[in-house]
Amino acid sequence: MQITFRRVSNGEHAVEVVRRDGSTDRVVLASKDFLRHDFAHLALEMELGLGAGVWGSVASGGRLSGDGLDGADVALAERAAGPLQTLIRTEAEVTAYEELLAATFPDRATTELAERLHERVRRLIGHWNATPFGAAMIVEWPE
Repeated sequence: MQITFRRVSNGEHAVEVVRRDGSTDRVVLASKDFLRHDFAHLALEMELGLGAGVWGSVASGGRLSGDGLDGADVALAERAAGPLQTLIRTEAEVTAYEELLAATFPDRATTELAERLHERVRRLIGHWNATPFGAAMIVEWPE
């Protein structure tokens, strides 16, 4: 699935998806409330392989509005995305990522995973910051 983030204004961004079957969805969101949270889900679900989390549910036909986000990993992803969003906002170091993983995924938490998650977040934020108004930031969701 292709996920496109687009700056709409100083306070809003659009998220558009094109699924493998060609179906699409689009929503405009308040960036202050949702952008870091969306990035937290992307980084977390990609690095932990949570294919049935929020983005996997969207890939399977769930709506960006929240309808149909019922994958088996959604609750697990939500439990960690909020705290991860805070780490993104505060530009936390890898050690904070390790602590978050140990608290939410104790059976999977490793320094290597924390480093990969931190780097994934760093790249997403850097890509977004380099994206001009009206331009697209495209992320491929692995299916």
